Amino acid sequence: MSLLVGVPVYGQVEMTHDLVGDLERENVDYVIVDNRGDYTRVASENVVTPGRNLGWAGGSNLAIRTAFAEGYDWAMTLNNDVRLSRAFVDGVVPEGLPDDAGVVAPVYDDRAHLAVLSDYAGPADEYTPRDVYRVTPIVDGTAMAISREAWKEVGEIDERSFGAYAWGANLDLCLRAQDAGYGIYGTETSFINHLGRRTVREMDGKYVRRAMKSMTHAMKTLYGRNWRSRAFPPVIERRELGTHRVVDTLVRTPDQHG
Repeated sequence: MSLLVGVPVYGQVEMTHDLVGDLERENVDYVIVDNRGDYTRVASENVVTPGRNLGWAGGSNLAIRTAFAEGYDWAMTLNNDVRLSRAFVDGVVPEGLPDDAGVVAPVYDDRAHLAVLSDYAGPADEYTPRDVYRVTPIVDGTAMAISREAWKEVGEIDERSFGAYAWGANLDLCLRAQDAGYGIYGTETSFINHLGRRTVREMDGKYVRRAMKSMTHAMKTLYGRNWRSRAFPPVIERRELGTHRVVDTLVRTPDQHG
């Protein structure tokens, strides 16, 4: 399995440098998509500067197209405000996942999505992998990988429907992949610390309200009024890699909306 990681960035160079340290440590193939045009290299980064701000969705699509044009099996879009567990690449798409895997993501310490919320909240490089995956209709776009086969069938991340910050575009991609017969999985063999949406705060302090409004409108338009019940089921199964035996379930609490 080969994987290229794409990191769309807009400023926050020092934060990206911290992530580059993890990527270099893990010997990951990666490309920085420099949306603001001010990124400075700290290691052997491959940097692409598109000349305008493509946003998260456009920057991610550029990285994904690059990955598959260069022959990789999987492509991942990865935020710059994260830190990586050790053996990250092997854990993102581990052996023992179901053969239909089309979109996968590591677990993390952010309560935004129960589907990939870990009970571990310590430093990423001290995380102990677990041979478990989660069956879910969606994963977070913070660290989301798609297979070449799924991408060919379902197409790119939607850059038009979800507004400037593309909140919800990850949900749409996952649901389209699921409709095409692909499995969507969270893998507990890899983990990230998510430091918290600092790139978008750099651009717009009122982004949360704007992003949520755009996401809700787009998802209602594409999937109807009951889109939340499909994207955010009340129960998520955890299964053992290889055997696919159900280990236990995660039950959504009233305060978990994602």
